Amino acid sequence: MKTIAVINLKGGVGKTTTAINMATLLTERHGKNVLLIDNDPQGNTSRFCGCYQYMAETCGAAKILKGCDPQKAEYRTMDIINADMTLLEADNALRADTGRQDDKMKQYLQKVEDQYDYCIIDNPPALLMCTVNVLCAADEVIIPVTLDNWSLDGVEVVTEQIEALKVLNKNLKIAGILITNYKKTPENEAAQKWLRENCRYKIYDTVIRRSDKIVEATYYKNPIDTHSPKSAAAVTYRRFINEYLDDTEGMW
Repeated sequence: MKTIAVINLKGGVGKTTTAINMATLLTERHGKNVLLIDNDPQGNTSRFCGCYQYMAETCGAAKILKGCDPQKAEYRTMDIINADMTLLEADNALRADTGRQDDKMKQYLQKVEDQYDYCIIDNPPALLMCTVNVLCAADEVIIPVTLDNWSLDGVEVVTEQIEALKVLNKNLKIAGILITNYKKTPENEAAQKWLRENCRYKIYDTVIRRSDKIVEATYYKNPIDTHSPKSAAAVTYRRFINEYLDDTEGMW
């Protein structure tokens, strides 16, 4: 099983959208067995997939931090582990723990690694203990980014944090940076050119095009490939998955 963390320490860059659409495309277009984990206390992935519990009980991601096996829900053709604000409570409790704090997610994923081809993990825009746990368990990181000054500055911040955590996970690597919500303007063209020329990490050739259909898909809680398969966003997400698989499957 390959574990992919979708992360950026800035919000609004398409992390959740990317995680959900990566997972659904890998299962429905490429026949992979996928586990999708919501690791964000906001629970947007869980809301989208219809398994947000409004703190009725401890969420699945929180149970992992507590060293317990979570209950998995089903969404379309994949399994999902949910999150809500109980994850933040578990995160705070873990910080107060005097024992090892960074290996809870790794321990859980080792139990299920034979059941799946891929594990896709959506993360909060903050370096919480739940985020550290994911980075200590992941094989790769994909960083979605929008082309504005704040997001471009954030790329350097998040890559520095990831490099620092290689002390705990020597196999962790940055698979690439994915430009999202892209509209062809002189400003975006200039920003993209600067990023490709100055970033030392891979920038995916595919850029995810801006589309109002993404907002519609979120409202109807359908992956973009189902909601509007001919939209610019759907087409470019399919191209991105093909590019990702071309890059990695031969090496895995």
